[in-house]
Amino acid sequence: MVLREAALAHNLSVMASYCSAWGVDIAPHGKTTMAPQLWNRQLAAGAWGITAATAGQARVMRARGVDRVLIANEVVDPVAIAWMAEQLVDPAFELLCYVDSDRTVDILDAGLRSAGADRPLGVLVELGFEGGRTGCRTIPEAVHVATRVTSSDRLRLAGVSGYEGTICQDRSPECLARVIAYLDRLRELTSTLIDTGAAPDGADRMVLSAGGSAFFDVVVDHLRGPWPSGADVRVVLRSGCYLTHDSGMYERLSPLPTRDGARGFQPAMELWAHVLSRPETELALFGFGKRDVPFDVDLPMPVVIRRSGRAVDANDDLEITSLNDQHAYARVRADLALEPGDVVGFGISHPCTAFDKWRFIPVLDDDDRVVDAIATYF
Repeated sequence: MVLREAALAHNLSVMASYCSAWGVDIAPHGKTTMAPQLWNRQLAAGAWGITAATAGQARVMRARGVDRVLIANEVVDPVAIAWMAEQLVDPAFELLCYVDSDRTVDILDAGLRSAGADRPLGVLVELGFEGGRTGCRTIPEAVHVATRVTSSDRLRLAGVSGYEGTICQDRSPECLARVIAYLDRLRELTSTLIDTGAAPDGADRMVLSAGGSAFFDVVVDHLRGPWPSGADVRVVLRSGCYLTHDSGMYERLSPLPTRDGARGFQPAMELWAHVLSRPETELALFGFGKRDVPFDVDLPMPVVIRRSGRAVDANDDLEITSLNDQHAYARVRADLALEPGDVVGFGISHPCTAFDKWRFIPVLDDDDRVVDAIATYF
């Protein structure tokens, strides 16, 4: 598995320009890569912070010098809460997490109180949807949880959060309508908290966070201002896969796919593997498998064949059909010149399940020279 420097730099620039043009912020989801070197590049490109899915990931981010971490999840583990309380001693470090029930508020409050937290922990009230993941199911329920937060001296209501990415898996009109309906509810909740005076005041901007890598354009369209009473609301996207993009899932779903040219994201992850065997005319075996590549959405897609110093497009001449732990099966066109020792480059789908399979990923320039090496911390 390798990364392409030119594509990484391009994608960083595209997303930074997008956020600047639309007046939104981004806290990229760090779980995608768990690579501090890449987090640093995202922060240097203007990211507001880095998002974690778990307290364990947040600990890695804190240890590697990230100054603002958003845990996009409820935290109920006492050990994790004690660690969070310890971090609040540092006024330069900002830590946020989610709440979605009286019980989560009570657990956080009690845990922070027991640990003697120096200052309140910022929390976002999460609004979910029926059949979805975490989050309050109704706006009145979310308003109630927000009221509970404001009554605690160990918690600080920092805003509202949600996630639209699991509502559906395409960009059809029907799917987008469902996403928009959910975002309208998220906007209604934010407006209600502003109207009722529960929203942060003074120097604190209200955070409104949503937006994965598939529908962040819809989030921007529906969650930007204006807001009641001129409230200052910071829209924070949490897209994680834009940095590397891919050749499958996000190429299909991203609002800025490769086919959009200079304004679109480019796939930065590639897998290179040898042909190990061609035991049958229409069957070839490659030296990679489930331990090496993501396979939860799409199987790797052949892009280019390199043989004797020549590179030719793979086109539709071969297709990966299944994987074992360390072998990949490919259906091959009978007259395709492909033999053991040839090297094939593949695109991958879903970066979130690619990085976790590698402790070390070389970064290549356009001449295939190694110019950097990325370490991951899963």
